[in-house]
Amino acid sequence: MRMNGYWKSLLVSVIVVTMPNPRAVPQSAADTATLRAATARNDLIQSFQAENKRGTSIFYTQAYRLHGRRVEFHGSIFGEILEVQVDGCELKIKSQLVDLYSGSIGAELVGQTQNRYTTSVDFPLTPKMAADLKIVAARPIVQLSEGTNAVCSGGRQCSLTWLKVVSDRRVIHLTEITNDVAGYEGDIKDFDGSVAQFFLPVSSVDAGEEIIARMRTFAQSCAH
Repeated sequence: MRMNGYWKSLLVSVIVVTMPNPRAVPQSAADTATLRAATARNDLIQSFQAENKRGTSIFYTQAYRLHGRRVEFHGSIFGEILEVQVDGCELKIKSQLVDLYSGSIGAELVGQTQNRYTTSVDFPLTPKMAADLKIVAARPIVQLSEGTNAVCSGGRQCSLTWLKVVSDRRVIHLTEITNDVAGYEGDIKDFDGSVAQFFLPVSSVDAGEEIIARMRTFAQSCAH
């Protein structure tokens, strides 16, 4: 039986309308999980990058006696997250404290001095570690130990805000590098090994809580 042009066009139209659109096919569970993980990864990196532009600081004075001589310093401590890298479920984070100060030791004047303390960590972020993340306030004990009688401006207790990361096992590889070495010019590796916890300086409690939320979402996406 022959078809005229009208019926041929109608048949073609029906076939086109009834054939499934490949773009309309629902994504598989694997595709959805991959998309969710990519989104969580990007959100986490953006949160760290935003924090990198802020940082946190305190201004201090301190006076104490050392080997029979009076020591007086005034200065500032600035903390920041320098960079973050994500490789699968592995996080690599670098942070730094900078202690800028001047003062005197006995009759000897100490000109402006800058000490840097750089910390690098590399660890797999698990949902358990993410659930245990918390924000704490604490003084930087290497720079402002209790015996130095440090007093900070603005009524603060010489405390910085930190993001505390804890693991049940020593799965965190930590490296510390500093130039704070008497009689030596340059950087040295102060520590290189496995630990069960570390602290990241953050600009505020709110900023830290946002990073925690992003890390928890990222950890959950990695677990599936």
